[in-house]
Amino acid sequence: MIEITEFENGLKVITELIPDVRSATISVMVTVGSASETKENNGVSHFVEHLMFKGTKARTAQVIAQSIEDYGGSLNAFTEKEITYYYAKVLTEQANLTVDIFCDMLLNSLFDINELELERQVILEEIKMYEDTPDEVVYDALFKSIWGDNPMALPVTGSFPSVRDMTRDTILDFVKTHYVPGNIRFSLSGNFDKNKIIEIIDKHFCSLKVPKNEVKIPEPQIKSSITVNEKDIEQAHVCIATNGISIVSNDRYPLAVMDIALAGGISSRLFQEIREKRGLVYSISSYKALYRPSGIFGVYAGTSVQNISELIRLVLEEFSKIKENGLTDDELIRGKKQLKGSLLLGLESTYYRAYRNVHSDVYFNKIFSIDEVCELIDLVSMNDILRIAADIFDPKYYSLSIVGPKGIPVNYKLN
Repeated sequence: MIEITEFENGLKVITELIPDVRSATISVMVTVGSASETKENNGVSHFVEHLMFKGTKARTAQVIAQSIEDYGGSLNAFTEKEITYYYAKVLTEQANLTVDIFCDMLLNSLFDINELELERQVILEEIKMYEDTPDEVVYDALFKSIWGDNPMALPVTGSFPSVRDMTRDTILDFVKTHYVPGNIRFSLSGNFDKNKIIEIIDKHFCSLKVPKNEVKIPEPQIKSSITVNEKDIEQAHVCIATNGISIVSNDRYPLAVMDIALAGGISSRLFQEIREKRGLVYSISSYKALYRPSGIFGVYAGTSVQNISELIRLVLEEFSKIKENGLTDDELIRGKKQLKGSLLLGLESTYYRAYRNVHSDVYFNKIFSIDEVCELIDLVSMNDILRIAADIFDPKYYSLSIVGPKGIPVNYKLN
């Protein structure tokens, strides 16, 4: 059973008790990410995420890590465009301590200047690592070219100059502004003492009356573009993209079904047509990057330079086919079955449950039951597919991002 406890200051605790397991996933979602930043402080959300593990007034960084890992647990975090997520998988006996540690991190992190400088170097190395990873660069270039100056286009890790010049005051101001109770949700799934968990969180947060700070991100306006980045590599990494939808749109399930049919697995159209029949690629997949203001839908593939034009032509042909004819009855059925199957398989993981519950609450202010989601998937019709395809498969939205060897051509046709 899933329960939500909301405190007067806006902080929420979402709990899903599963008595038959001997562990729990403890997580915290903060509703802030790179889309809440500016060009000048780009990367601050990610920087804060790193520094949260570097010690509090009561615990050193080593104590925080050992408190979880000495008993076989794991502790981690990640930052996205709209959220920052901290999580730990622990034994039931460690659940109370883990919640106390998260509260301590959120409220009492020192942001010590020496640790900050060390972590700055770590993040700068992380940025270099991404810049040496073509399939990461190609996506960042895509978002920047499509969404331009909108904050949704900012890279999560930040830029080299913005991280290099980030001050401690900038970080402290960001935490003070955004790490407030109304922006924080705890989510637990597994075996734990709910009353004790609520008591611990209440003890830490009850005195905080800071108002919620909800950042309104302007809807980005997509523009068609072609971006080519040269690197000393052998293969070209190609993203062909178009306009997507908002994550809160009712069309998210029809789009997911179409995503599966297009390039969601080895039985999909593009995998069969481009890899199996023609041998033009090793990997090809479609992707849907959905956020509250807007989204992007597209196809990624790695191929030789001489195959790029043919790859683009074949992908755009499939876009046109779906726009004109929709999916086959078999593709529609299989897409629904795959969506429901992945949903049900995910329920075996307490991590998946904890993330699913808090994600649903953040974006929909309710937690959809599994039956409700399956019903929404079952309702997906061919008319839904055709309607969405007519909207997003429009050449005026088509964009191309390529990271490839030096001397790669820059003129490609997208319509």
